Formats: sequence, C-alpha cells, structure tokens
Amino acid sequence: PTLSGGLENFTPPANDNGTSIANTFYVDRAISALITLLKSSLSLLGFQTTYSTTITVCNSGCQYSSVNDGFGAALNAAHLLVTHGIVTLQISDGTYQEPFGIYTTDPFGSYVNVIGDTTDNSKVVINFTGIKGTNGGGFVADAGGIIGMIDGVTLNGVGAQSAHTDTSTSWYDQSYGAGIAASNGGVIHLGTHVTVNHFYYSVVADDGGVIDARGGGVTGTDAGDVNFMARGNGVIVCVPCTADRAVDMTDPSTAVLGEGFDAERGGSLYIDGSTCTNPNVACVIALSGGKAWAHGMTISSPLRPQSSYGLLATETGMIEAQNSVMTGMYSGINAANGGAIECDSCTITGSYGDGVSSDGGIVWGVGVSSQGSQTGSGFHAFHQGVMHLFNVVSNATGNKLGGFSVEPAGTESGIPYAASSISAN
Repeated sequence: PTLSGGLENFTPPANDNGTSIANTFYVDRAISALITLLKSSLSLLGFQTTYSTTITVCNSGCQYSSVNDGFGAALNAAHLLVTHGIVTLQISDGTYQEPFGIYTTDPFGSYVNVIGDTTDNSKVVINFTGIKGTNGGGFVADAGGIIGMIDGVTLNGVGAQSAHTDTSTSWYDQSYGAGIAASNGGVIHLGTHVTVNHFYYSVVADDGGVIDARGGGVTGTDAGDVNFMARGNGVIVCVPCTADRAVDMTDPSTAVLGEGFDAERGGSLYIDGSTCTNPNVACVIALSGGKAWAHGMTISSPLRPQSSYGLLATETGMIEAQNSVMTGMYSGINAANGGAIECDSCTITGSYGDGVSSDGGIVWGVGVSSQGSQTGSGFHAFHQGVMHLFNVVSNATGNKLGGFSVEPAGTESGIPYAASSISAN
C-alpha cells in the first residue's frame, strides 16, 4: 500500500478480505497484549479479574493424551487469561510416552503448574524416549523461559545407557541430556514429589538458570555425570533432596565420572539435609569457583570405596557442610588444589584412605570426628595443604596410620616446596 495525503489508495485483491486466518500467532500475541492492558486498567478500578483454569491429560477421555501437547495448550491458555491466574496441567495416573522433551522459552510459563499425583508420584510416569544420540532431555526452561511448578511425577530417560551393572554404567554418545534443566536465565520450580531416573543429568541449573526446590523432596537416580548440577552461575535450591547413583565408565582411560551434587564454573548449591548414596567419584564436589552450602548431609555407600570422596573441593571451589555424616568413603573430606572445605561437627567413619585430607587445599573444622580409617590417617595434610582444627584430637582414634599426618618441606625435581601444616587441639 501507498499513502497519499494521508489516505490509503490500495485496494485489496478479490477474496483477500475474508475472516479466515492461516496463522493466528501475531493475533494471539496482540490479544495477549491488549488483555494485559485491560487487566491493568481493571485492576486500577478495583475489579478482581484473576481466575484459574485446568487442562487435563490422560491416556483416554481427556483433552490431551500427550503431556507435551497439553503443556503447549497450557502455555497458550496462560497468554489468554484475563489476568495472570494459574493454568494447571493436570496429569492423571498412567504412563506416557514422549518422544520429545518439553521445552519452553516463554516467561508466561510461570503461570503454568504441571501436576501429577502428589500422594504417590510413582503413579504418573513420563518416559522420554527420544534421548539416545540427541542430547534430549525432559522438562527444559531456556532463555528466560519459566515453569511455575512441576510436582507429582516420575520422569524416566529411556535408551541413553549402553550398558549397566551393579557398579558401572556406560552411555551412548551424545546422550547427555537432563531430566529437568533450567538454562540461560530459565527458571523451574519443583514440588516435593518429583523423581528423575536414567538421565545423564537428573537436574541441572546451567548458565544462570535456577532450579527452585526449596521444599525438598526431589530424587535423582541412576545418572551419568551428575545427579544435581549447578554450573555456569546456575543455582539449585533443594533442601533436602536425594541423589542416588551417578556413574559414567564408558571409557575409563579418558574419563571417570559420577557425582551426586556438583557446583562448577561459579554455580551454587543450597542442599542442606540432603542424602547422597552410590557416587562413583564424589557425593558433593565444588570446582572452578563453584560453591556448595551443604549442612547436615548424609553420605555413604560409594560405588568405588578405594577412590570415591564424600566432599571434594578443588580449583577454588568451596563447600560448607557443618554437621554432616560421611561413612565408608575413600576420604570423607578432601580439599585439593586451592579448594576449601569447612565442616564443623562433622563425623567421618570407616574411610578406606584418610578420613580428612588437604591435598594443596584448606580445611577448617571445630569438633570434627575422623575415626576408623582402614589404610590412612584421621587427618592428613600434603602438597602444601593446610588444616585449622579445634576440639578434634580426642576424635581422631582408631585410624591405621594414626590421628594426624603432615608432609614436611622438601624438593621435587630440583624445586623446593613448603611444608604442609595442621594446627589442632
């Protein structure tokens, strides 16, 4: 069209002025914007305009039989609400096969709650079948997308594992997705009845993403690299949650992986009261500037007692884990290569190696108990490691090599190094 003197002289062609619209995307967005404006106006006038709606998913007889399709409809409904009420995607008891992950970049997802059976989440099972070789996941909020709540569901990854034994798991290439992932500013809120099984990562907060499970109750099992990972300034709040089994032994000559909780590249974990069992490398690891607030942890049953750590901080990672209990690990606590761990009133028993070690890192502790180490010391500082300990001497008994061991200064390859140190009473 052209304008002349403010008047349009363009005439639409024949049959071009009907009411049929092939794609309503822009119209929907325009209506959504108008509704938002209307909402603000009505609100100022004192009118109550909020309401909620429910969209149903079941194997037959409901609005949708696919969770993915139902979620898309719920997002659409969230845009068209008179105001920002809640859209509940109600999933009935049953098993659902989803070939694709449920992915959103939509901030209106903050008004969508995905709810299964909150009395027994094992009755609502969502199998994600398209994850082998695709790095596919389950629920993903990316690029500022939000999911208001996920609760009452069990999520299974299907087909990513190439081999599985009691102590080892191998994974297919490019099968490294997460059951629940918030990335690039995405946010996902989790309820207290969520289980994630057989994904390479159970739950991930990546590159500024946030996983908010402050009510606890989330369980991640049978992962590859990590059950719960906060990476790249991502944040996971999960108090308390459960990590059970993480192992990747696809090519042990290249990489041996498997941690219950991992904070790396500036990621942050808040996991007070959580439980970790069957890790391959460590239950809680903080590296490359990662931070973990992990008071009251219960840690036990490593897959490899000769090499699995309870708490491991390295490369400026930091862990604070007061009142935690670590049983039967290779070393209950290990601060390495500039890592730092504070663990007041922690109890370490039955370690295969040293109960507490500082391998070039720093350990602080008041009232720490380290007893019953099978082959090592209660407390061992080496490679210029440092420990500051108070009220611990009487709690360092029954260890194969004694209560305390400190590496003196020396020379290696002609280069002198300083002594390690333990100050203790």
